[in-house]
Amino acid sequence: MRELFEARSIAVIGASSRPGKVGHIILRNMITSNYSGDLYPINPNADEILGLKAYPDILAIPGPVEMAVIAVPNTAVPGVIDQAGKKGVKVAVIISAGFRETGPKGAELENLVGEIASKYGIRILGPNCLGIISTRNNINATFTNNFPLEGNVAVMSQSGAMGTILLDWAKGTKIGFSQFISVGNKLDIDESDLLEYLRDDDDTKVIGMYVEGMRRGKKFIEQATATSRCKPIIALKSGRTTTGAKAASSHTGALSGSDNVYSAAMSESSVLRVKTLDEFFDLLQAFANMPLPRGDRVAIVTNAGGLGVMAADACSDYGLTMTSFSKETVDKMREGLPEEASLYNPVDVIGDADAPRFELALRSVLNDPGVDCVLAMVAPTDLLDVTELANMLATYAGKTDMPLVAAWVGGAGMSTGSAVLKEAGIPNYESPDRAVRALAAMAWYQEMKNISDYGTAPLIERDLYKVKKVLEMVESEDRNTLSETEGKEILQAYGIRVPLTGLAHSADNAAELASQIGFPVVLKISSPDIAHKTDVGGVVVNLKDEEQVRREYETMMARIRSTLPDVRIDGITVENMFSGREVIIGMVRDEQFGPVITFGLGGIFVEILRDVSHAIAPLSEYRVDKMIRSIRAYPILAGARGRKRADVSALKDTLFRVAQIAIDFPQIIEFEINPVMVGDEGQGCGAVDALAIIRRDK
Repeated sequence: MRELFEARSIAVIGASSRPGKVGHIILRNMITSNYSGDLYPINPNADEILGLKAYPDILAIPGPVEMAVIAVPNTAVPGVIDQAGKKGVKVAVIISAGFRETGPKGAELENLVGEIASKYGIRILGPNCLGIISTRNNINATFTNNFPLEGNVAVMSQSGAMGTILLDWAKGTKIGFSQFISVGNKLDIDESDLLEYLRDDDDTKVIGMYVEGMRRGKKFIEQATATSRCKPIIALKSGRTTTGAKAASSHTGALSGSDNVYSAAMSESSVLRVKTLDEFFDLLQAFANMPLPRGDRVAIVTNAGGLGVMAADACSDYGLTMTSFSKETVDKMREGLPEEASLYNPVDVIGDADAPRFELALRSVLNDPGVDCVLAMVAPTDLLDVTELANMLATYAGKTDMPLVAAWVGGAGMSTGSAVLKEAGIPNYESPDRAVRALAAMAWYQEMKNISDYGTAPLIERDLYKVKKVLEMVESEDRNTLSETEGKEILQAYGIRVPLTGLAHSADNAAELASQIGFPVVLKISSPDIAHKTDVGGVVVNLKDEEQVRREYETMMARIRSTLPDVRIDGITVENMFSGREVIIGMVRDEQFGPVITFGLGGIFVEILRDVSHAIAPLSEYRVDKMIRSIRAYPILAGARGRKRADVSALKDTLFRVAQIAIDFPQIIEFEINPVMVGDEGQGCGAVDALAIIRRDK
């Protein structure tokens, strides 16, 4: 990847003398960015362009060429790549559009380009991209002349238009970029490759990503996890749809839409995912300019009590701790602040405060050992010179060992002070909520970075041969869906407890099985064509004697045959009844990221309540704990309101075992246990139902 960011010689193929042409703009931008390497315009119809000798093709250049920037019609690109390969070019930036984004014919052309590049070992950025900027190396191989300040932010964007927005924002906020990369169609180079390079780029402190989709999900998790250990990654992921759940047969499939999978992948990689441009800009600004906090304890200083209350609410919303000041800090403020001031967090220096009074409070909390980050908020008053206050705050830029952010809240009256803060590199936000959100993101990242051991999954003893035999039988019968009995056989092979079960073919048979198993029992319709038994009246619970069993057997059979006359019915299963808290554990195999494990509150309302969490297998101790604790219903498991604590240890063990099933058998594309009954502590878990779907090779 060195040649992409540090090329010593660049050919612009498609360079033009006409100012309106993309090839002209790229060449002009390379010249005006003061690129110091060898620069070669390629155009068979010109001898000279913008003062540089032009060449008819890349093979005519006398010296070596490390990078080619290509801006020619799409149909000409394969031939150009072939010539670049013969020349020994290491990397090509294909600006040209008209490839995969246009449909099947464009995709064929893109694949051809990829084959030729692979033949010569050329790395490809694009096609259909804006290009690349490296401020350190004075490279502007794009068709925008918005060359950013040199700084510590690296940004990659799947959208060229979004790239121009980011570059314009950076110019307006005085944020400097180290690298800017537009990845376009990602024929070859993608986010994973760039993260691997930027991880060791000394000029980059924080990485921003605009992402619409990924093709190498597992590789992304690997590289993002390694990179986020060194520097923060902020990702704006658009296209938040449920396409990943199309044709899903289970609740898990419906709940594990593509957006949830991306969120799980990013959380697992310690990537800060944001949903809006405002949040993206806010976090880049904070991470670029401020050191990381030691923890999550925040101090607030303001001249407006209302702003302080709003900020305190935001701290609660985003998980920051409103710290308590030491006696020494309170005494220092008491000496210099008026009697009406609030000396406790949030500190209110009241509306008639001037800059020196504000600074006394600010300096006091910055020196408090119990403070990890500081928010300074100001409302405009006639008694306060906001420019003087901004100049005072600017003196702290680069001199604190904790993040210091501002919220200059207002409009025209705050503009001059805001400009001073921007120039000094003090992050300034238009509302308390945005400022607190930025600090919370920094505290979260520091927490993730401090975790040295995520813990490993336990070794699972399992009967692989038994599962293979079940799957082979299903495939031999040309089925995709396993029966509940077959699903439970797989669970048993992995040591997951299931109820004692028998399959009845008559009412008397059901009554006899119930007596053998022991009351109370549950009756369930057994059919490979019915995924959700409850929806069709195929489940009856808590039957306490043989007469009830006979009656409900006949009623269920009549109901199912009446409403679904064409379904296959194997009989009705009779099983002993488990008790406990109902949760759901499921797995859906995602095309990009692999097995996605879902956990949450179970039962028939799971899709309505959607109280679930997701993680990508293989699981770790940390990830499983987080999955369980992050659902809203966790207090039910933890023993809220005097109830006994659920057997969370057994629940964790079950999650690990389901994840291992997914790892061992890639042909299983969906697996769901709904519900899993979690008993009181020490009583274990039981899988009451099992739905499994396989992918068969055609």
